[in-house]
Amino acid sequence: MRKKLWVISCVILLLAGCSDKPQVSTYHVKDNKEEVAKLEKAISDNQKISEGSGVFFDHQVVVSLQVKPMSKFQKRKITKSFEKEVKSLFPKHDVFVSSDLKITWELDKIIEKKPKNEKLKKELDKIQALAKEET
Repeated sequence: MRKKLWVISCVILLLAGCSDKPQVSTYHVKDNKEEVAKLEKAISDNQKISEGSGVFFDHQVVVSLQVKPMSKFQKRKITKSFEKEVKSLFPKHDVFVSSDLKITWELDKIIEKKPKNEKLKKELDKIQALAKEET
C-alpha cells in the first residue's frame, strides 16, 4: 500500500513540474493590450522558452528570455531567432532581446514597480548597458 502511494505521489509531482506553458510577464506604459497580447502569444508559442518578460516604452521593446534546460546549448540561436520574430511583429519598434538572467531580474523589478516615463527610460538604458557588460 505504501509503495502504491509513493508511486502515485511521484507521478503527480512529475506531472505538476512538467508544465508546458511558460511564465510571461509584461508591462506597457500606455496599456496597449494588442501589443502585449502579441508578445505574450509569441513567447507562449515558442516551445524552447520557459520564461519571458517584456517591457514596452516609447517605440522600444525590451524582452528577456529564459530557455528550457534541454535547449541551453542553443541559447544564442534561440535568442537570435526570437529577436527576428519580435522585430517582424513590431516593425516600428526598436527591439532588444536577451537571454541573460540579470536582464530578466531587472525587467521583473521594472514590471513589479511599473514606473512612468523618465524613470522607466533610465531603467531601460541601465538594462541595455548591463547587457553590453561581459561577465
